Amino acid sequence: MGAKEKNDKKQMKTITIYLGLILFLYSCIDLDTNLKRERVDLHEVNQLYKGSIDLAHRDTIYIPIYSKVPIEHNARKHGLTVTMSIRNTSLRDTIYIEDIDHYNSQGELVRKYLNDIMFLTPMQSTSYVIEESDIEREVEGSFIVNWGATGSKLKPVFQGVMISNHGPQGISFITEGVSVSAKTLR
Repeated sequence: MGAKEKNDKKQMKTITIYLGLILFLYSCIDLDTNLKRERVDLHEVNQLYKGSIDLAHRDTIYIPIYSKVPIEHNARKHGLTVTMSIRNTSLRDTIYIEDIDHYNSQGELVRKYLNDIMFLTPMQSTSYVIEESDIEREVEGSFIVNWGATGSKLKPVFQGVMISNHGPQGISFITEGVSVSAKTLR
């Protein structure tokens, strides 16, 4: 092997090392600009209706949530991220959400999420993540959602979604909302 071939091999090795280093450094750059956005409440991007609506059906839904679950015979509590989800399952009709209220385990109002009526068009959904400061204060709680529609045959889905992980182990479960006062007005 001649000097020129040794020199070419050395240059190729150097170029390969530099390319590898560049690729490594480039992979460390965070390209997802969404991660740098300021947090925005999801209800602020949903459509809001100003005024009152004449609805044929109104209902109140109770959704239980758990921000901490006991482990090891109640000696420790495992924290959970809590999301409350509302899904309009209709392909044709809009549902109107009048109130979304979060209560703690003592029955005290923690937060009112709506000042106006929010509507979910066919197949639209929305969700609310409990703020970490609220989670630290309680073990159980609930959401109360008052909703209505122009017809009484709609069956939206209301769920509490709890999830967490601890090392390689994870926990997740859902709770279903239950009607506590269905009223047909017409």
